[in-house]
Amino acid sequence: MAKPAYQVDDRGDESLILNLVRLGLDGDVGSVRQLGRQILRRRDAGTSDGFREELGRLLLGDAGSALRGAKPAPLPVEDEAQMPLVERRTDPVVEPPVLDPEVEKLLEQLVNSRRRASELLDAGIEPPRAVLLTGPPGVGKTMTAHSLAVRLELPLLTVELAALMSSFLGRTGQNLRRVLDHARSEPCLLFLDEFDAVAKRRDDVTDIGELKRLVNLLLLEIDNWPISGLLVAATNHPQLLDPAVGRRFDLTVELGLPGFEQRREILGRVAARFKPEEPATDTVIDACALAFEGASGSDLERAMVEAGRTVVLEGVGLADALSFLAISRLELDGPESRSRRAAFAALANEQLGMPQRDIAEFLGVSHPTVGKLIKEWRSGELQHG
Repeated sequence: MAKPAYQVDDRGDESLILNLVRLGLDGDVGSVRQLGRQILRRRDAGTSDGFREELGRLLLGDAGSALRGAKPAPLPVEDEAQMPLVERRTDPVVEPPVLDPEVEKLLEQLVNSRRRASELLDAGIEPPRAVLLTGPPGVGKTMTAHSLAVRLELPLLTVELAALMSSFLGRTGQNLRRVLDHARSEPCLLFLDEFDAVAKRRDDVTDIGELKRLVNLLLLEIDNWPISGLLVAATNHPQLLDPAVGRRFDLTVELGLPGFEQRREILGRVAARFKPEEPATDTVIDACALAFEGASGSDLERAMVEAGRTVVLEGVGLADALSFLAISRLELDGPESRSRRAAFAALANEQLGMPQRDIAEFLGVSHPTVGKLIKEWRSGELQHG
């Protein structure tokens, strides 16, 4: 992106500058935004009341009725197959992801910074413009991006990676440029999933130049991303990213596998959708949350859907269906039912504080049997795996 060909004059008229920003937002948006940001960084810019506040508001995209009433530009398409390169959603309605409290705190700070961006700009501080989400598959990176769009009241643009990537030399870079240019044309949240596909390290010996061009393009674009929008990238493999790209993000948020409390909330949320005649009790949900240690949020969703399918097709209660899944999940080194049940009984008793009678009901065995299983497990008579 070229730098503006004009400079801010210390004696320049404030009204002229505001009109320039208004007009520029209908034309060379990138250059005018750069000019506006340059003005805001100057502590001596603006002497009249409300000037800096108004300029910050313009840069955030609230440029008046002309901008608000304008129709979005047509979505960019891939030349050969004419496939849309992005999907645009103005109502990305999703359930908010269930995240670790520390992660949620970071995201809340991000949302607050964006909502109060004009205050930050007035102080000469830019709000976050680019966020990187990392973590293993299924932990909620896509849901988090969608949720941010809802909370910030921004349309969501999601890149269609299959259409973006091309086997033709130079075509991928052209497609990426079209996506980025389109996303800059309006305040939006641009979501780049599987970001490592276009931002890999530039020391790949098999690359013939295309990868380096993509990374160089991304470096420039992230640096100059408009503050009116938010760029959110996600990757399962942050170690594959070019270090220079990773450093360009204002915030990196690592989403880990859900802990016990998060697993319990996810299971309870999905179970509530089924509205079974015999809903699972809190004890059953707690036991399943324990049994599914190490599972991702998407793993838990699939397990609960499988249990719901069993309820409908086989006529069993939801608690029984979940109990079966929990026991299967706790399988250790072999198919021995006694070893699995002993492991669950001991963990439920020690970690959840579940009474042995509740454990017996969950497993479908007698109270004395549970006592024996726990004793055998603790003594090491049964293989721990």
